[in-house]
Amino acid sequence: MKQMKRKLTALAAALALCAGLVAPGFGARTYETAWLERDATLEEAGYVTDPLTAVNHGGKWGYVDREGRMVVAAQYEYALEYAQGLAAVSKGGKSGYIDAAGKTVVALEYEDAASFSEGLAAVSRDGKYGFIDKSGTMVIPARYEYVYAFSGGYAMVSVDKKWGYIDREGNEVAAAQYDGSYNFTPEGLALVHKDGKWGYIDREGKEVIALEYERGLGFSEGLAAVKKDGLWGVVDRNGREAAPFVYETVGAFSEGMARMSRDGKWGYLDKNGKEAVAARYEAAGSFSQGLAAVKENGRWGYVDRSGRLAVPAKYTSAGSFSEGLAAVRAGEKYGYIDKSGKEVVRPAYEAAHAFHEGLAAVEKDGKWGFIGKDGTVAAALEYDLVTDMRGSAAIVRRNGQYGILRVKTGSFTDVPAGSDYAQAVEWAVGKGITEGTSPSTFSPDRKCTTAEILMFLWRAMGEPEPAGSVGFADVAEQAYYYKAALWAKEQGLTAGGRLNPDGPCTRGSAVTYLWKLAGSPRAQGGGFTDVPGGSAYAQAVAWAVSREITKGTSGNTFSPDSTCTRGQIVTFLYRDMK
Repeated sequence: MKQMKRKLTALAAALALCAGLVAPGFGARTYETAWLERDATLEEAGYVTDPLTAVNHGGKWGYVDREGRMVVAAQYEYALEYAQGLAAVSKGGKSGYIDAAGKTVVALEYEDAASFSEGLAAVSRDGKYGFIDKSGTMVIPARYEYVYAFSGGYAMVSVDKKWGYIDREGNEVAAAQYDGSYNFTPEGLALVHKDGKWGYIDREGKEVIALEYERGLGFSEGLAAVKKDGLWGVVDRNGREAAPFVYETVGAFSEGMARMSRDGKWGYLDKNGKEAVAARYEAAGSFSQGLAAVKENGRWGYVDRSGRLAVPAKYTSAGSFSEGLAAVRAGEKYGYIDKSGKEVVRPAYEAAHAFHEGLAAVEKDGKWGFIGKDGTVAAALEYDLVTDMRGSAAIVRRNGQYGILRVKTGSFTDVPAGSDYAQAVEWAVGKGITEGTSPSTFSPDRKCTTAEILMFLWRAMGEPEPAGSVGFADVAEQAYYYKAALWAKEQGLTAGGRLNPDGPCTRGSAVTYLWKLAGSPRAQGGGFTDVPGGSAYAQAVAWAVSREITKGTSGNTFSPDSTCTRGQIVTFLYRDMK
């Protein structure tokens, strides 16, 4: 890998000497507003969505892209946000689904249609609800009064005004017998109630915690608050008492702590059921990033998990920490402090939201805009309304006209400044390893072929000339990846007589290529349930985890068979070589 780094340095130097060319400032952020037509409104949209955002134009609904262009003409009576590549729309009293190009992929033939979740969507026909897949096939017959979307493989369904659960095959998991129900939590339990009593069922429909409580909250971090005889306590997933029933209120656990009240004062319980922070405060918020806002003598400050007052109680209001900062109000103005209590942005604003993607929406003199973490104004305070940043875009309104404010990292509009791959994209483009798919797009989610992945690696190595010409039967000398393919074979990344260059390159294959370039070092572990110990890529994945090249696609999965995307491969390279 040292050889790779040396060649990258040489490549960067060569690029810097090219005929006076100046590399663009890929790290710079710019802000642009794409304005919609005057009679188009985004009033009901909470934030900008991908790939398109629903817009009301002249009383009809359509969709706009981040450039503000009307991609799907306003023609629908309602239009939901896109989910899993499709959007539910209605015209002439009938509902169906369209793709991002506006093409109808599921005929508008239903009375009602909800968004897709976990590959299935609820639709109604003849007054009853069922579920279809993305091809439009009715996989669970329409026989329910009402349903909720699938979550964790299960959906809540209603029959005769009672609630139960079904799985993705439509099998009954819990009979419709409850007056109310909630989704299963990661603990595998769902909160239900019947005849005024609350309890919990497991994914087989068994009542594992008896319906004997006056109220309950969903499980969080392995524990749930429940109420009995007018007081609240805490139980674990086996129904055992984890904290006594002596509290007026107990909230959900967050970061190992749950706020509680006793004798009109607030404090915190830890996961052992102990009062980690004594009930002494007038009010208390949930823990976030290790601190929680508390109110004492009419003023707000912050405590840590030991109960220490980490930030003195001196503010008139205090928000939760987000990205290391919290909005606080001193007198009538808002500013921001860090976790040590240091004033990072002085109080100067009439309103202030939490930071998202390095930006916070603030209001001053009746106008909204965005500031960075150092307090510098990033997007001018000139708007009458803004939403929080999501995916490096926000909805704005000025003088009655709606628009989409976009944060651009370098020259790419589809690389959110706060995304996991933003720095990697800047680095890879700056080093000449890759370019965008257009002058304004990088297409980070586009899946890569084997040829494309090998090109990334070959360029990262400085585009070395292959030593020989013995290649592959399916790689023509005129192919753009010809030299990369020869080089990959010489390096032992690939073998055999055929490459299948246009075939998809999996995540498992991508990290294996990097591992081989590093000399195939021995490694163990990885901790992923979908990476068998004897698989061809097991050592490579373990190595990649040990070098923090990847953290997987979830806490316990790597998804080795999923196709590697452009964003993922540049991130792998960046983390390996930075």
